[in-house]
Amino acid sequence: MPQTRTVRARLPRDSAATSEGASANRRSAAPRRSTKVSDYVALDIVRDIVARHLQHGDKLPPEPEMLRQYQVSRSTLREALRVLEVQGLIRSRPGPGGGTVVGKVEVSSLGRTLTLHMHLVGATYDELLSGYVLAESMTAELAAQNPDRALVKRLMQPYVEEGRATLHRHAVEEGFEFHGTVALLANNRVLAFILQTPGAIVNDHIVNSLNRKLLEDHIVHDHARIAAAIISGNTKKSYLTMHEHVERLVEHFRAYWPQKVGEKIEWR
Repeated sequence: MPQTRTVRARLPRDSAATSEGASANRRSAAPRRSTKVSDYVALDIVRDIVARHLQHGDKLPPEPEMLRQYQVSRSTLREALRVLEVQGLIRSRPGPGGGTVVGKVEVSSLGRTLTLHMHLVGATYDELLSGYVLAESMTAELAAQNPDRALVKRLMQPYVEEGRATLHRHAVEEGFEFHGTVALLANNRVLAFILQTPGAIVNDHIVNSLNRKLLEDHIVHDHARIAAAIISGNTKKSYLTMHEHVERLVEHFRAYWPQKVGEKIEWR
């Protein structure tokens, strides 16, 4: 794969340890959370993916080329790749023509990592559901403040069209799309990513276990009201209509799953 970045200066290869130590020193601008060389290599790989504008499914260089580029041992490179694979940022494609490819940036990947931390601190599903209501409400409020009103109208208008309830696909599936679109309109990628995380965990742990048809009566109607409030730029109404919508879903979750609500969040 052609390189588009400046190749780092090569050092004498007296030993893998010497090379890796020098590589870590050259990456002195990297975060100091850990002294493990594999962490620095993982960061460099991500930087290269961004610098080369690689997209989901694009192939990374083969292992021999990556070993030369990052000047580390095979075990260190593989450890760095495992770190990224756990985060969903890359994945291995087996078989002929396979290799390592760029993964997809998904809120669910962050959510899965957070559930492990939440379990360790003893957080419960009841706390998760309360956080879900607040996070989605704040996201709608931010979307209503978006200064690009033309973009807001273009993305929200389809949800207020008459007849959408009968013409559009499965309402719960639409819900995933709708909440993602509202987060996009929040106009702050950091906040949008963080605020979507409770919802991603709820979807994975709870929504996928429910009888979804019980939720459909309200979803499309609620989305139309929220979308109209966001289009109007009414921040208070956007917050309150989203809060009411998600609170209704949460009440349904609690009724469906009463024995689980007080339990610790599981890592999945």
